[in-house]
Amino acid sequence: MDVSSTFLSSMRNPADLRTLGICLTKWLLLAVVWTLYPYLGWFGCTMALVLQCLVCFYVMTMVHNAMHCDVFKHPTVEAVWRVMLSATAGVPVEAYRPTHNLNHHVYTQHGDHLDTAQMKYKWHFLNLVLFFPSVFPSIQKLESAYVAKEFRKLSRTFFLFIAQVLACHGTTALLLYFNWKRTLVVWILPYIFGADAIVTMNMLQHDGTEVIALGEHKGPSMNVNSARNFTGPLINWLTCNNGYHAIHHMYSNMHWSQYPEMHAKHIAPYNDPSLNEQCIVRFLFRTYFWPGTLPPHRAQEQAKAK
Repeated sequence: MDVSSTFLSSMRNPADLRTLGICLTKWLLLAVVWTLYPYLGWFGCTMALVLQCLVCFYVMTMVHNAMHCDVFKHPTVEAVWRVMLSATAGVPVEAYRPTHNLNHHVYTQHGDHLDTAQMKYKWHFLNLVLFFPSVFPSIQKLESAYVAKEFRKLSRTFFLFIAQVLACHGTTALLLYFNWKRTLVVWILPYIFGADAIVTMNMLQHDGTEVIALGEHKGPSMNVNSARNFTGPLINWLTCNNGYHAIHHMYSNMHWSQYPEMHAKHIAPYNDPSLNEQCIVRFLFRTYFWPGTLPPHRAQEQAKAK
């Protein structure tokens, strides 16, 4: 059996061929845009940048899924996959665990580093676009503490993290060596957008929802109104069902391919129907752009603050 056959036969769920395909798409798109870059002109470069930004966001959702549910059965193959995923995403994926799995999922909207209540701007658009830079220092602090703890133990996680750092930053350094200006446009700017977007999704998925009871952040006792869901088929195909957010919090280690069925069974019959949005683009536009007025819970907070 060759290496590729061993790699694929080790997959836990064949649905993750989509995961691999989305990641491969980023590399193929990079190769095409990198090659054609001198001939694209300003309009072509702009369109390529927009497309690459979107694909980088989709890859970041693959990172999210992979850190909740292993893609491969064999631990060595899984470790190799995470190194490859780190090179693809541009970030060591192991750093996702302390900020997301161990913090956000446990303390959702209870003063965790991603608590959307910390954004206090009267113009709701600013709450959206400034969310990532506002929470980034807390993300860095949690990641640094986690890596330091794993270093003191000289754990397998620490050495895996080092391999991922070398993979992701080595890839960026190599591209910078070849052409730093081109790398800025076709690699670094899309990465920044992807990292910003996956974190800022918390404003879309949790702002204005009900708060979980501490200790009941997962399982059937979890408050089904503690997350907003985006149920449109396109966004869920491109992000491997990341739109079904409440069921993800309820059963975070469940494979993403089960989310639509489980959402229909455990969430949709019981949650507030207004928390099930069909189109993420329409929600984003009307909530933060036009009319972009403060939602009732924020307007009340602003009134109390006066």
